[in-house]
Amino acid sequence: MTKHHLNQNVTSTKHTAIRQSINIPDIFNVLTPMIRKRLYHFSIHPNDQADLCQEVLIKLYYAFKKFDFTDATPIEHYVNRVIKNVKNDYIRKKLYGYERQSMLINEFIVDYEYSKTNYPLDKYILSLEAGTQLQQGIMKLTTLEQSIMSYLLNDYKPKEIAGILNIRIKVVYNAIHRCKMKLRRFLENEE
Repeated sequence: MTKHHLNQNVTSTKHTAIRQSINIPDIFNVLTPMIRKRLYHFSIHPNDQADLCQEVLIKLYYAFKKFDFTDATPIEHYVNRVIKNVKNDYIRKKLYGYERQSMLINEFIVDYEYSKTNYPLDKYILSLEAGTQLQQGIMKLTTLEQSIMSYLLNDYKPKEIAGILNIRIKVVYNAIHRCKMKLRRFLENEE
């Protein structure tokens, strides 16, 4: 074995001994209040602070497995860097969410405005044609069904229709169901 390999083995053994003597849960108990204090910020929602604290602790746990405790760099410096990175990731994610939300809202507004101005004459003609087809379909219904549909189209409730026509409410609901079925078949046959 060369002298270089021997030095690496001795150094590795020292690091393992130091790591074994340091109790990571004890370090986390000391660091957790500091992490929570550093994560307390107006831009971080209070419900998210606990999650971010756990994320920092998980990152530190994996990093401490490889951390050189004999190095001159203090642990606090490394912890601060991890906290800063987690905060920045959180803020980036929130900003992206806000940008995406505003883009979706703007897209909806544009679609809505476009649909309002998009060929209003064509829509009017199509609605007239659909109304004509509906009237033709209603003419094929029975007299009772026609009167019930007439009241429905004038915004009467089934209970009110039953009172006006002096029939049971169940008869009104059954007639409405039959009308829907007949009109659907009629409109499908027309196409």
